[in-house]
Amino acid sequence: QRVLSPVCGVAAPPRRPRDRSGAGAQDIARRSAMLRRLVGGGNWGGFASQETAVVDQLCASHGELVNDEHGFADLRSEAGYSACATFLTTLDRCARTLGLEVAQRDYRTNFSANYRALFPDNQRHYRVDVLEASIDQHSAIWVNGDKFELSPEAIGHAEELQTAWGELRTLLDRWQDAKSDGSSAPKITRAELVESLRKLDASWAAFECRYINELIAIEEKARALIINAVNYEAQLRKLEKGSAAFREAEVALVRCIAHLNSVANFKRKGRDDLGIDILESAREVLQRCACGDAGGFSGAYRDAAYTLARDVEDAFIAMRKYLAQVGTMIERVDPHLCNNSGLVARLVDWEESWEV
Repeated sequence: QRVLSPVCGVAAPPRRPRDRSGAGAQDIARRSAMLRRLVGGGNWGGFASQETAVVDQLCASHGELVNDEHGFADLRSEAGYSACATFLTTLDRCARTLGLEVAQRDYRTNFSANYRALFPDNQRHYRVDVLEASIDQHSAIWVNGDKFELSPEAIGHAEELQTAWGELRTLLDRWQDAKSDGSSAPKITRAELVESLRKLDASWAAFECRYINELIAIEEKARALIINAVNYEAQLRKLEKGSAAFREAEVALVRCIAHLNSVANFKRKGRDDLGIDILESAREVLQRCACGDAGGFSGAYRDAAYTLARDVEDAFIAMRKYLAQVGTMIERVDPHLCNNSGLVARLVDWEESWEV
């Protein structure tokens, strides 16, 4: 019997009777297995040998993670931090081996220079500190004595990241359990792992975007103290000495320096009550000495008064020079102002000279 093909009436070969025997089913299974091996790069079916190897590496790295008493990854100890960094590197390599697309990260182009250095392109660049922030989502951020907290939106993204992180760890535990039981086939499918990795990457990118942008905003506020001082110093260079505007800017600058001293000078008292009157008194002493009128002092007393007054003026000049220099590279200033050694050194000199 011959059957007409529906295309142009061309005769088609007779249909082969369907094999309903067990041998036919085995043949179908064999062909399906062969096809999965040939197209192992797809998102369904089994793993290719190279993929299995990298998942094994990921699982081994996962087994090295250190957990705290609450079951979270311990990222505070040196061993825990190092183990997590290794795991995240292996995680990225696994995603690349499986051929997964990277979640959208175009938002990084709007990062400040410091963060663009940490995230130079749109690749994953998983960082331990970002993961740690998602764990400590409700912890306050203290900068220069001021308290900052993440927004509800950032906390929501952090929770989604932690959910995806936990689901991936559960999958890897299942993979390891299958290996431990001596089973030749993993208990998770390629599709399961691919979906878990995609979910993790998407939630990671969403949290990273919100978290880093909020950090940038916090750092801008933290740097406002020194930015104000830089701006007042710049005004002084443009104004005429002796004018009312000059004195107003100088008073504001001294006030800013005192505030900076209270926040950043951890090596001394951090006094914030050293005002413009000290600078004006020192200048008066210097002027009298220059005119030969030391206000009744002579000899060693005159020299001592001159030295103290000179130190006050020199410390103020040194601070102004520092502010003028740092104003050209403000993004390089650590928002935790006490971590800037140059600033701290100038403030130590300033307080030592002015409090005498």
